[in-house]
Amino acid sequence: MVEEQKNYINKLYEYIVDEISISDTMLDKAIKSYDAVGKWLGDCDPSLDVKIMPQGSVNLGTVIKPISDEDDYDIDLVCLLKNGGEMKASEIKEIVGRRLKEHKTYNEMLEDEGKRCWTLRYDEFHMDILPSVPKNHLYIEPEKTEIRLTHKLDNGSYIDKFSNPAKYKLWFEDRMKTVLLESKRTFAMKNQVEIDDVPTYSVRTPLQKAIQLLKRHRDISFANDKEGVAPISIIITTLAARAYNNETNVYDALNGILSRMAYYIEKDESGKYKICNPVMEEENFADKWAIEPEKAKAFFDWLERAKEEIITKPMLLEGVVEQSKLVKSCFGDKVTNRAYNRIGEETRIARENQNLYTSNLKGGVSTVVDEDSKPIPGHTFYGE
Repeated sequence: MVEEQKNYINKLYEYIVDEISISDTMLDKAIKSYDAVGKWLGDCDPSLDVKIMPQGSVNLGTVIKPISDEDDYDIDLVCLLKNGGEMKASEIKEIVGRRLKEHKTYNEMLEDEGKRCWTLRYDEFHMDILPSVPKNHLYIEPEKTEIRLTHKLDNGSYIDKFSNPAKYKLWFEDRMKTVLLESKRTFAMKNQVEIDDVPTYSVRTPLQKAIQLLKRHRDISFANDKEGVAPISIIITTLAARAYNNETNVYDALNGILSRMAYYIEKDESGKYKICNPVMEEENFADKWAIEPEKAKAFFDWLERAKEEIITKPMLLEGVVEQSKLVKSCFGDKVTNRAYNRIGEETRIARENQNLYTSNLKGGVSTVVDEDSKPIPGHTFYGE
């Protein structure tokens, strides 16, 4: 019975992931949009050798739909000026912003300058463009990919910051390399393309799905987050990837991740929390926890809540009604209803085709046959 319940919840979570994932149409629109922006920025000064790269959740295959129709998708891009290593921080930011303003359409879509990015507002998503240059004047994939970006302070001055999104992606892929390779192989065969041409964002591994569900649970839990303490996506993603142990289904992945995430949160000698960038140890994703301790408390409270609501309680609740109330509170009404309806439709078809079985030993119903299984007859609706 326990195994049947776990399999049922796993299927439910799989279907919820389908509901909260970015659609192929939207993904295609986003890719075409950033290709167009990249071409425009790349044509500004050929001597700069501009390279546009996706980063963040789209690049990792963990993007999710916003919980409200009033919100939009967040598409993150790096605009790398490969030959701009000598530029000052202010120049890096200014040259990209100036080029965007020279385009009539982009100028109308452009928001006020952000601390690190320029933002273009589309109908269904916004695109954050991060101006940057190679950290050490040289950018060679995959060996030398550190970038220097610019951060605008409240007083209007600019300082240098550093990151390495290309290497982070490689690290993230390595954390799930076995399952990722199999997923890409399946995708390649289905779509008749070379496996090396399959981008990570085109597939869904248990790790990617687990992160999507955790981010969705975070969004629901902090829907009224006026204090701005909700756990940030890079912390959830990094800790989940560290805690992932090659589980092959989403429920087991979530169970393992949620039980191990906290192990990867460290403290330095002064007692400050550390969640280091795995490819740049000097970057601490939890640096704000020291000056805003409420962020740390919010994370640990959310982690315990996620364990209880996503893993523990669904296994204990009997009956779809009570279970669905809990799942809706975790992931939202509409996506949960559609996931349950999909399971219901599959069960109806299996029953009509006499592919539905019951087990006296395990209890419950299933499409899986074992030695104790008995077929459930299909409905005829005309009596004997």
